[in-house]
Amino acid sequence: MTKQEEYLKSSKLVTAHYGEEYEQYYNSIVPPVFMNSLNVFETIDDYYDFDRTDRHMYCYGRVQNPTTRILEDKIAALEHGAGALAFASGMAAATTAVLTACRSGSHVVCIHNAYGPLKDFLNGYCREHMGIATTYVKGDCAEEFAEAVTDGTDLIVLESPSSVVLSLQDIGAVRLVAQKHNALIYIDNSYCTPIYQQPLLMGADIVMHTTSKYIGGHSDVIGGMLAVKDGELLKKLARGRELLGGIVGPMEAWLMIRGLRTLEVRLKAHQNTAMKVAQFLESHEKVRKVNYPGLSSHPQYELMKGQQSGNTGLLSFEIDGTTNDAKKLAESLKIFKIGVSWGGFESLVFMPHARMDEETCQMLSADQNVIRIHCGLEGTDALISDLESALADI
Repeated sequence: MTKQEEYLKSSKLVTAHYGEEYEQYYNSIVPPVFMNSLNVFETIDDYYDFDRTDRHMYCYGRVQNPTTRILEDKIAALEHGAGALAFASGMAAATTAVLTACRSGSHVVCIHNAYGPLKDFLNGYCREHMGIATTYVKGDCAEEFAEAVTDGTDLIVLESPSSVVLSLQDIGAVRLVAQKHNALIYIDNSYCTPIYQQPLLMGADIVMHTTSKYIGGHSDVIGGMLAVKDGELLKKLARGRELLGGIVGPMEAWLMIRGLRTLEVRLKAHQNTAMKVAQFLESHEKVRKVNYPGLSSHPQYELMKGQQSGNTGLLSFEIDGTTNDAKKLAESLKIFKIGVSWGGFESLVFMPHARMDEETCQMLSADQNVIRIHCGLEGTDALISDLESALADI
């Protein structure tokens, strides 16, 4: 058994060592950052004959990079995929996936609670310039997808759990629907990361990560990732990345490699804190509803246990009060800072529906006053105390 095969048995070994060839870097335990924009060749024929799949052969930074390749190998192994591609942002990854899976006149089925900018891309650029039609579904049951797909459906977009109301989709059931229509399944796995969920094993075709979140983990990098189970699809996505120019920079890739080394440890801390915070909020008299898949009260708790091996630090809740009350609460918090992202070391609070109309809020299954929080690494007692004080102010 090779070292790489041994590493594949453990996610800890994958994040720590997989894809790293110490002998190639003077036995340095940390791989270098290859900041070069191009590689040179001995002969003209060497250039024309170089093999893009050979991890020891490189040509141009827009196509591939040794530091980036290590990151990609790690994510592919964690997701049990044929390969992975790193991008300069989650949106670069998402748009490349859509443009690769779809063609002019395609039909897409997408959940209502998918990432907002991705829906903007589908509703705007894809519709206006490519004639792509999108049908939106709540996604709670497979029957919705079965009713929405057509013979022209090329892509089904999932996000499980979603990042505001933490709703899930049954990946295995959606796979059966997609297979009947030869549609690809794309899923945003940023919440769970490959540590707590491996969608490719359940039937997804393309797994996307916003690596700015938990994989980076330190709120100092922007990036995205696609992992796939089919080698031919991987080649198409790689060609799309090359033409669109969306590859991640080597420094960002190196930071993500660093983030992966502590990913599993950090996730456990985020999960432990978020679970206690969710339980505190659920028992509070001023809180009407808590959205966290780890709670037994979550309507999809059984589905969660079947698909996920854990949860992370993101949750949301609705208070028994007005939108202004919710704003006051959010602005009264001291440790939780107002910010739109999540997945870093810091605790954050945001109101993603605060300026939406009532009809849109109903479609997204949460009121204007829904408060989303990310539980960081500042300590469980400190975060609960912060929330308790803010709740007392309304």
